[in-house]
Amino acid sequence: MAEWGSSSTSAATGFSTSEESVLLDRLKRIENNPAGYFAVHVHLSDLRSNNKQPHFIQIAARTFETLLESNDAALFSLTNLDLVLICRNIAVDEVDVVVDRARALFSEDPLAEIDDSGFEDNFTTWYDLSSTEDYASFFSIVADLSLEAERAAQEAMRRKDQDKAKGEPLSPTNLSDLNKKLMSMRIADLIQHQTCLLVRAGGGGEVVFREQFISMGKVRERIAPETDFFANPWLFQYLTESLDRRLLGVLSEREYDDEFEPISINLNISTILSRDFQRFHRVVGDHAPDVVVELQVIDVFADPKNYGYARDSLQERGYRVLIDGLDPLSLQFFDPSILRSDFLKISWSNALQDDGSDDREAEIRDIVAHVGKSSVILARVDTEKAVKWGLALGISRFQGFFIDRLAEVIGNGKRL
Repeated sequence: MAEWGSSSTSAATGFSTSEESVLLDRLKRIENNPAGYFAVHVHLSDLRSNNKQPHFIQIAARTFETLLESNDAALFSLTNLDLVLICRNIAVDEVDVVVDRARALFSEDPLAEIDDSGFEDNFTTWYDLSSTEDYASFFSIVADLSLEAERAAQEAMRRKDQDKAKGEPLSPTNLSDLNKKLMSMRIADLIQHQTCLLVRAGGGGEVVFREQFISMGKVRERIAPETDFFANPWLFQYLTESLDRRLLGVLSEREYDDEFEPISINLNISTILSRDFQRFHRVVGDHAPDVVVELQVIDVFADPKNYGYARDSLQERGYRVLIDGLDPLSLQFFDPSILRSDFLKISWSNALQDDGSDDREAEIRDIVAHVGKSSVILARVDTEKAVKWGLALGISRFQGFFIDRLAEVIGNGKRL
């Protein structure tokens, strides 16, 4: 019978039983009758740091679901991000297919490479648990990992205690009061701007838009410095929707005349479908083409039906739609053109250039060419190096702290 490793929490102690300790218990039960058992240790902890994002690890774990459903197998997700697959009486070739599927998710990471001989593989280590030597070796490794997991849990608890000292977590109890404060507080002075600039290889540039945003950290300082806004993602989402309404209210009071400069605003999908946005639209009028509406990709995939409706509604009225929150690795998992947005915003990190991979650069160049050079924005640009890297791949639109400084030097330029 297939299963997933499952950790639990003791009500008496408050300590969590780690996946490592559950795996150790499983190995102890196997010891007396190990015939037909083998283990596959997938070393995801050795991936490059930019490839170890939680949702990538979750996707890798899900590749084993079909194998688990139809075989006597169990998957354990370890604290250090490694995966361990315990199998009994399963054809090695069948497991190999699934492992290769997981490997393909990280095809551009050196860890996933196999040497020409086909024998050196750093991505996985296989153990025949019916072999006394293999069993002892693997048990020792898991025991060490269990100790590391226990230390990590103790450290996490220590940090949690420190976080409690920093402030009360956001909860349903205090959410209503905080929301009332948010809806009545002064926010116009908290609105910040960040320029998206079209940069030409030969020098010079033009403003694409200036993003209007409010730092939630600044909001917290003003209305509830003793509260941890980020402790509960769902309640935090509710607060951001309230902040959307306040931002739209301030922007609705501005004059939208012939001198109006293009802006972007980052909104929740639910806000776009609200009366607050309808009021904003009536004020903006014919200047809708000068407004870019930014949506987070995680919100898009969480609610694809309403995203499609919101996107079509915006574009029909002249607005341009931007999908934010992308990075080069996430683009391996889907074709961004299916989102039918006007812009895609890809986040820069030093790891992109440090990778030094011709395949990675070729892939990004293909993405830029596929969705259109005028549609890709490289964000979080904090150095000239990032601009040069982007220009070399056909990207010409940039945003970040370095771009803000560059925009001051270039001047406002012409609108696009």
